[in-house]
Amino acid sequence: FEEVLLVPEATFRQQVVPALRAPVYQAVWYQTFDGSRVQIADLDGLISHIAAVEARAAGLLPGTRLDLSPVEAMERYRQATRRLMVQLTTFALPALGIVLYFIGLLAAMVVRHQRNEIAILRSRGASRSQVIVLTLSAWLLIGLPALIGGLLVGRELARQMGRVRSFLTLAPRAPLSVAITPTGLAFGLLVAGVALLTALLPVLGAARHTIVTYKREVARTLRRPLWQRAYLDLLLLIPSLYGYLLLRRQGRLLPSGPGPTGDPFQNPLLFLVPSLMLLALALLVVRLFPLLMEGLARLSGWLSGTVPVLILRHLARSPAHYTGPLLLLLLTLGLAFFTASMARTLDDHLIAQVYYRVGADLRLMETGESPRQALGVGRGPAGMGGGAASPSQEEPVWLFLPVEEHLRVPGVLAATRVGNYQATARLGDALEQGRFLGVDRADFPRVAFFRRDFAPASLGALMNALALERRGLLVNRAFLERHSLQIGDPLPLVVNVLGETREVPFVIVGAVDYFPTLYPEDGPFFVGNLDYLFEQMGGLYPYDVWLSVAEGTPTETILAGLQELGLAVVGVEDARALIAEAMARPERQGAFGLLSAGFLMAALLTVLGFWLHALLAFRRRFIELGVLRAIGLSVEQMAAFLAGEQALLIAVGTAAGTGLGVGLGRLFIPFLQVEGGPYPYTPPFVVEIAWESLQQLYLILGGMLLVATLLTVHRLARMRLFEAVKLGETM
Repeated sequence: FEEVLLVPEATFRQQVVPALRAPVYQAVWYQTFDGSRVQIADLDGLISHIAAVEARAAGLLPGTRLDLSPVEAMERYRQATRRLMVQLTTFALPALGIVLYFIGLLAAMVVRHQRNEIAILRSRGASRSQVIVLTLSAWLLIGLPALIGGLLVGRELARQMGRVRSFLTLAPRAPLSVAITPTGLAFGLLVAGVALLTALLPVLGAARHTIVTYKREVARTLRRPLWQRAYLDLLLLIPSLYGYLLLRRQGRLLPSGPGPTGDPFQNPLLFLVPSLMLLALALLVVRLFPLLMEGLARLSGWLSGTVPVLILRHLARSPAHYTGPLLLLLLTLGLAFFTASMARTLDDHLIAQVYYRVGADLRLMETGESPRQALGVGRGPAGMGGGAASPSQEEPVWLFLPVEEHLRVPGVLAATRVGNYQATARLGDALEQGRFLGVDRADFPRVAFFRRDFAPASLGALMNALALERRGLLVNRAFLERHSLQIGDPLPLVVNVLGETREVPFVIVGAVDYFPTLYPEDGPFFVGNLDYLFEQMGGLYPYDVWLSVAEGTPTETILAGLQELGLAVVGVEDARALIAEAMARPERQGAFGLLSAGFLMAALLTVLGFWLHALLAFRRRFIELGVLRAIGLSVEQMAAFLAGEQALLIAVGTAAGTGLGVGLGRLFIPFLQVEGGPYPYTPPFVVEIAWESLQQLYLILGGMLLVATLLTVHRLARMRLFEAVKLGETM
């Protein structure tokens, strides 16, 4: 405030102005407005009002200009919001499709159960439009409270998205502040309208029949559904296969976009292609399932017992009755396994990228004490490759507290010294520059991040090789192959530490492909014993300290504890903070939040769909079951018959859905790599299949089968045989 004076206006007029030698040339003031309540729906009005004020001011006082305006920030916010809305809507399309399919499936079940009544209404004078209006009125009575409840549930889901860490994983964060906006209401009305049209489609076909035409159609063999006659499954395979070939050939679907693959959270088309292929393959499985049952039914004559024959022949001859639940199960399981595997892979790769760059939970750049004060410590976060040279010819001497002092800080589990320096390999007359990483081979494995695919041998075996040979050196395998070097060959390195260079003799004891903080794209790298390097250099030099810390320990607490011990920390890289920041990206949170909500909703609808299918199938086959009971089948056999059908459907759907999800994961997840870090493809992108999710889903399906079986047995126990046999079709 050397040139700024903050005073009330009265003081300025009464005391400051009289004391000035010259009159005030320019006075500037401003007002700070609270923009916390501004919503996306308010931006259009605010931007237009600001433009109107600017135009009126320029008209009243020519030359007036608006120096500081929020319009540019508002425009950026509006564009980012619209882009995010489109992205999240695209991610929600598969789940929305499953919901609409469930509504259509439920409507078809209800209409199939009521077709006789609808045909009677048409025969007694009711017009087709009257039947449709009657059904529309019933669905409107259901849809209105569903719309209100859906808006409230959707608002709560949006609030919880602020806590999403990954797929089906929540973090202990505060929920978002969410309000129901006109845009949200418009989306709700749109979805409700589409759902209403979906529910009306089955009744449009049923309303065409009178009792005569209905009985005639029931007597005929049922036609295949329209999508099978139109070969929709094969037609959908064409664009999905084309999308896969594009991804495999050029790494992306569109000619524009950064990098070979782009960011899947910025480009949801990468997620829609496997979803489209899943739909096509699921329809193909549904088409082939009756053929499989037909083949098994022909072989069932060799089986002893009546129940297996009844199960297989009914499934082979009545595919229309179970197509809906089977397709719903295939889509739900396939989408769940693909999404869970995608989330697991992206999470693991993000963690691997960050830990590879940092090396451990925490990487501390510390300074020691130099009695001569001759050397400056110019180190960046990448290591100790730079610095000023000593003006004297004497050997520099640095003093450090033992690295074990770090263990005195609460929350620190392990600590190790790591030195990252410039190095030049001498190969005859040729020189090749790279990096040398000095480690404490005893402490390094307890702290550092290391993945099994980084080297042919384990980290423990590599450290043991360094322990057996103090001059031991782990060398980048590409460097070994390029220069035809082998294990046991000598390899001198010229190491540069803060401007001091020494030629240090080493012996190759192992090969690695990747090593934490060392990128092959930067050139060859070498790993050796830090103590041996310091012996050859003539004393200690500055190094980094890598820490393994207890989960939940704040970095600020550790830094405060180190400061109390007298350790001078000049820089820190926190892998945990970097991971949390990346996982809190709005695109990532929104995508995984919608995928999680969509999976839970699809799983719930699948369970409800199978329960309703079991209930309505029992009522539809009441006469058939009564006849079977009358000709001698016991209640236990009939229960086994119905439960066996459900079990076989669930087993085939589970096996096929699992295979589709796992197969699509292996095909498409490699194209979903999120680019990050100095080199996006280091470490390698490894596809992980979420096998642990299979167990949870199988438990859900087992519970679904158990409940369906209990419902069936309960209905069979209450069935009145004389009603089924005597009343016939009136039932």
